[in-house]
Amino acid sequence: MAELAGIADKVLGMTATLVNGYAKGIFYLLFRLKARLMLLDNQAYKRPRDFCLQYGVLEEMYEEDTTEYNSTSKSRKRKVRERFLPGVSPIVYSRFLLENAVFLSLNDMGKELPDYEEIPIPCTMLPEVQKEYDALQNNFRHLMRQAPRIGKRVMSAYLNLLSAYPDQPYGHEPIRNPFVPEEDQNVLSAPKDIGSADDLQPKDEVLLDLIDRKIQAGERVIVFTAWVRLDTQERLHKLLTEKGVKTAILDQKVPPVQREEWVDKRVREGVKVLITNSALVETGLDLNAFTTLVFYSMGYKLFTLRQASRRSWRINQKAPAVKVYMLYYEDTMQQKCLKLMASKLAVAGLIEGNFSEEGLAAMSDVQDMTSQMAKELMLGIRDNVEDIAAAFKKMAFENPDREVPEVPEVPAEETSLPPESVPAMIEQPKRVFTAEQEEKLQAAMVQLEQQKAKRTKKTQQVENQLSLFDSVA
Repeated sequence: MAELAGIADKVLGMTATLVNGYAKGIFYLLFRLKARLMLLDNQAYKRPRDFCLQYGVLEEMYEEDTTEYNSTSKSRKRKVRERFLPGVSPIVYSRFLLENAVFLSLNDMGKELPDYEEIPIPCTMLPEVQKEYDALQNNFRHLMRQAPRIGKRVMSAYLNLLSAYPDQPYGHEPIRNPFVPEEDQNVLSAPKDIGSADDLQPKDEVLLDLIDRKIQAGERVIVFTAWVRLDTQERLHKLLTEKGVKTAILDQKVPPVQREEWVDKRVREGVKVLITNSALVETGLDLNAFTTLVFYSMGYKLFTLRQASRRSWRINQKAPAVKVYMLYYEDTMQQKCLKLMASKLAVAGLIEGNFSEEGLAAMSDVQDMTSQMAKELMLGIRDNVEDIAAAFKKMAFENPDREVPEVPEVPAEETSLPPESVPAMIEQPKRVFTAEQEEKLQAAMVQLEQQKAKRTKKTQQVENQLSLFDSVA
């Protein structure tokens, strides 16, 4: 690639994912396409670590032996581990990308895109479920304070339990002490079973009501679930079928190359609701027949959320609007996860030139999803529902100039909503940064440089992190 770029007069490099969240993810691409800029910046091709130290985030872990005497001696402190965390300085944008890159998204393609909005919907747990959830949460907090060594080893298991228990308050395995082999003595927490698969949960009622309204309006609905070990898909299929709604489940048994054809066939058969895991449709599928998407539950992978939520928001989508609903239980890990995902979505847009205060603020928070959720759980932060809704509202796309004719009733044989006339010419998008956007970018650069200077004096220590791009669901 570098040789071709070096001998060509003009080079157009195209990619759908420019940065994977880490500074090293763009290092080699810059050297192959913009080697001169990298050399002017005193970078060396064989030393990507230097680039990551300057523009990324490094975590260094130290062990310090504390004794009665000489406890502050440098000889007692030794480095045991270092690793790079998700996070890229916005200086990369201004120094290497601003004059050499064009970020083109769907909303830059002209007037024919429908409106797009992501809408969080809070739900309230049943009192008995709330009581057991609070007990599990307090148990984990107590464990982290009294026995942090054990707590850090079971942190992921606890967070998974606290995320899934409100949706299915039964059938969960106990949390066990990994340092005690005897099963009859190593149970740290045993979640109580409340109800069964035949009982209707509050989130189920909200989902059924939403689907009923959308079907009456002539729309089709996709329901995304994330927890493969729960019975959510089968339970929702049973509930909808009993209400007379034709429903299908797309599972991993359908090969990826056949999934779009499989969905089209189900639509021709009259299916109104499609239930699937969001990871199965995150790339390569156009699902224009479904204009309402509902996340019944979501994992922690930002890429999956961004891709799956836009399966129906396409240039050839003829419906007037695409709505994405995200259901969550209030005052639970689901709400904390949704809040953090909103900030990470804003960060993802930041490097693409979509500036927002939320994105700039979250850019300085380099911990991964699991660690941030554990931190908020320990601090007992109470999230503001209006703040979450407002964050997603700012990322909505509205197209008031789009002319949409009345949509007639769709027969079961059709695979998408009726077509409308498409203009012969699409206006070329204009992308201009305002003075306010440039001011925010400069402020973010100054802030990150200050934080970098502080990190050289005092190392930030974060235990047992998982990568932001690893799925713990």
